[in-house]
This record gives sequence, structure tokens and C-alpha cells, in this order.
Amino acid sequence: MVPSLTIPKRSNTPVLQLLELVFPMHEFNICQNIVDSVIAELEKHDPVPRLLKTRVVIGKLRQLVPEYLQFAYENLTKETLAEGSTLVIIQKPVIGKCVACGWQGEMGSSGFGCGKCGSATAEIIAGRELYLESLEIEEDDDE
Repeated sequence: MVPSLTIPKRSNTPVLQLLELVFPMHEFNICQNIVDSVIAELEKHDPVPRLLKTRVVIGKLRQLVPEYLQFAYENLTKETLAEGSTLVIIQKPVIGKCVACGWQGEMGSSGFGCGKCGSATAEIIAGRELYLESLEIEEDDDE
């Protein structure tokens, strides 16, 4: 007996439903929220401006793969007001502050210890960001 496969209907086209199944990544869902926000913002204007770039800021602790996010954006914007626009990803490093000595700086990939005294008391003060920074639209020459 062949097991049946049910695709949850989150997207409005079979192609996007298949992509969600093949790439079960949180990048796809996060990107859907970004695209929804972008379209909602564009729809506030009359006439709707042409979107050129969408800039998002993502902290390294979010563990998002930029290539997956780009792929999702390209597919999710097809046949929408954002089609043809570019996703610009601004990655923010993990910044820590040592409780023991007060050092503040970028945390290394080897762990979350202080970069100065080596103490394990560093607290994370940046690197969790995830927000839509800006939209770049085509200027209307008539104004």
C-alpha cells in the first residue's frame, strides 16, 4: 500500500504548495509574511507604485539561509504587486556584552564567551533581528 500524501493548503497555487512540501523550511513561511506585509504596504497607495527592492534585516541567530529566503521571495512574488522586485538581505552579527568585564563586541562562532576575558557570562544584545527595513519604489516622473 502506498501512503497518501496530503499537502496543507497554505498557498494559492499548486506550484507553491509543491514548493512548500519540497522545501519544508521556515524561510518559506517567514518570506510569506514579508511578502504579505510588502503587498499590504503597496496597496495603501493610489496608484500602486512599482516595487524595485525589499530590504530586510536578519540577525545571524535567526538561522535563516539567505539563498532559501531569496528562492522563496522570487516564487512568492510571482503574479503579485511585488513581482520583479529584488530582495536585499542585510545580515546583522551576533553582538554580546560581558557581564564580568564590560567588553562588548561581535561574538565568535566558537561560542558565547567574552572576547576579552573569556568569561562565559556574556549576554546577547544583538543578532536576533528580523524586520522589514525599507521598500524602494520607482519614482513617479510626473511629480
